Amino acid sequence: MKKNKWLKRTCLSAVLGMGAVIVHASAASLSLPDGEQWLEHAKQGLAPYWMMPSARGEPEGNFPTFRCDDGQLLDVKRVCAELNYGWITPHFGREYTRMKSRQTYAYGVLFHLTGDPEALKLARQGAKYLIEKLQDKEHGGFISFTQQGKAGLEWQQRTSQDQAYALVGLAMLYYLTRDAQIESVLIQQQRFIFDKYRLPDGKGLAWVLEDGDEQSAKQRELVAQLDQVNGYLLLVAPLLPEPHKSRWLEDLNWLTQVMLSHYYSAEEQRFYGAIHHKAVMMQSAKHNDFGHTIKAYWMTYLSGQKLGNTAWQTLAHKGMQHTLQQAQYAPNWADIAPWIPPALQAQWKGQQVLSWRSRPSNNGISSWEWAELDQAAMTLALLDGNVPEVLYYTLPSYMQIWVDPRFGGVGLNPQSTKAFHWGNAYHQFEHALVGYLFSQQMNKKPVTLYYAMDKAQAEHLAPYYFNADVQQVESLPNASGLPRIKVRFTSLKP
Repeated sequence: MKKNKWLKRTCLSAVLGMGAVIVHASAASLSLPDGEQWLEHAKQGLAPYWMMPSARGEPEGNFPTFRCDDGQLLDVKRVCAELNYGWITPHFGREYTRMKSRQTYAYGVLFHLTGDPEALKLARQGAKYLIEKLQDKEHGGFISFTQQGKAGLEWQQRTSQDQAYALVGLAMLYYLTRDAQIESVLIQQQRFIFDKYRLPDGKGLAWVLEDGDEQSAKQRELVAQLDQVNGYLLLVAPLLPEPHKSRWLEDLNWLTQVMLSHYYSAEEQRFYGAIHHKAVMMQSAKHNDFGHTIKAYWMTYLSGQKLGNTAWQTLAHKGMQHTLQQAQYAPNWADIAPWIPPALQAQWKGQQVLSWRSRPSNNGISSWEWAELDQAAMTLALLDGNVPEVLYYTLPSYMQIWVDPRFGGVGLNPQSTKAFHWGNAYHQFEHALVGYLFSQQMNKKPVTLYYAMDKAQAEHLAPYYFNADVQQVESLPNASGLPRIKVRFTSLKP
């Protein structure tokens, strides 16, 4: 997710904003959420906000960009306080394609974890709306946003990041279904991005092709590269038929090399958020935070694993370790105690509580950064067999402090600002999926996931970005017009 430098963080996000260490003796008295708790977190902690009628759109699948914390649709005449920020209000007239796609992704994950047919139906409706209403049939690609029902930008002014995130929901649904129409759209859009946005100097993909909407064609942005990888390339490439599979893997290889050659600093052990000017490479500049760096390392590791590049895996493994160490800190107990639920207070009293932060000089953090740091730390735990001590604090904190206990869902700030032009269900549901996979493997229990396909299609099955052995495939009654299978995996590993 895009990081807003204008974000006014709450007290909690300032004090509960950092962390990552290796397991210490104090962790022996603590506990991690188990797989059942992760499923409960997804169903009862996250889903209520996103399964509300107001979240479903009109028509269903046209998911609204802006909603208040209680789920109500935005009323521009009476703006709810959680959306009344100067960096949000100018966008109220826009409906963003990326947000509809990211919400589609979330419904896919909810189905994947629980088998809920209603979540599958919503994911399919989201995909249908994206394909039928938001593709630019004249110029190619996807519309970035609509304003009063019309495309809001010239096609050359749309960011490559928006073009990537238009696919994240379709990629998840293809992973779950192997739907032929979605496959065709994914292949077509990937070619559009790599043909139109590829820079002639070899330094990756352009940000925009023409100036507009406060964006410049001179910009060279990390997320123009990175969000192609996490948006669709890494998940979909291994599943495609030839020759598309090989071409996507070649593009994944090229783009990862671009990030390492042009956006990565071995000396500073971090990724630059942008490289078009020295000022945008500074630690204090936009996107030069631990969230973007850890996400880039995580994608580099997983890409190296998919492509058999052990050098990338080694570099990313060390980079994740370093970044997680830098991103941790220990807040004062007196500062955070009022925010901590009684059950956690009883467990944590007398412990040195650890948390995550956004930057070396900033103890604040957003929920998406917290999720990315957790996911990388869980991946390292699976690789090394050691659980970083910070996870004993950050995983329960995410479930019990970030989640809105009344209406459900996770906001940019703890329990608040949950649906706007750069924030919705995407990161919180990916976090839940990775958390469930991690916990099941660490407890040596099988992973159970649901797919919307029949047994004959059940080839090349893997749990999200990870590897595992398929132990059992069970057919279930159809849901939303699609077959369903329940798959049990064992021996999960990154």
